[in-house]
Amino acid sequence: MTLKSQYNKLNQISSKSAILILFLLAHFVLFLMMAFTFPRINAQFGTQAFDLKPMGYSQEKATLMLHNLDQSTTDFYIFPQLLLLDNLYPILLAFFLSTLIIRLSKLIWVSPNRIYSNLFILPFIAMFIDYLENTMILVMITNPSVVPSGVINAASIFTQLKGAFTTISWVVILILFVIWLNKK
Repeated sequence: MTLKSQYNKLNQISSKSAILILFLLAHFVLFLMMAFTFPRINAQFGTQAFDLKPMGYSQEKATLMLHNLDQSTTDFYIFPQLLLLDNLYPILLAFFLSTLIIRLSKLIWVSPNRIYSNLFILPFIAMFIDYLENTMILVMITNPSVVPSGVINAASIFTQLKGAFTTISWVVILILFVIWLNKK
């Protein structure tokens, strides 16, 4: 599937109501994570969970965190956190941010044939990286006593990249919004 066909499919669902529904769904899942799963996981770690460290983490810090995990928290981190909520959130957020980028681009008359009209793909890059991060975290927490340093380093890099691409997506939205306000 080409970027143009992906753009066209997302463009079809970039109505105000669809964007609002995607916003509500994504942020409802985020609320569940922040209110229910992460507090329990963070309490066991004694710090924020791996997913919540946008600057990444060192080998030593990750090892210390893994030693703090008990089986009950590990099971809870796996499900519902990683295998349910953190499977839903990235895709919902990617659809929300991408459709919002497309809608704002249309409002300021950015041609879909322009190279920068492809900025809608940024949230999907963040989503893909988030899934890679989740996979590495799953590997780390399922056998915490023998985690290779490469897995920890990869997980940390994925965490940082996820944060960077998500931030860039929001900056693009902010810039498009300011341009739209100026044109309005």
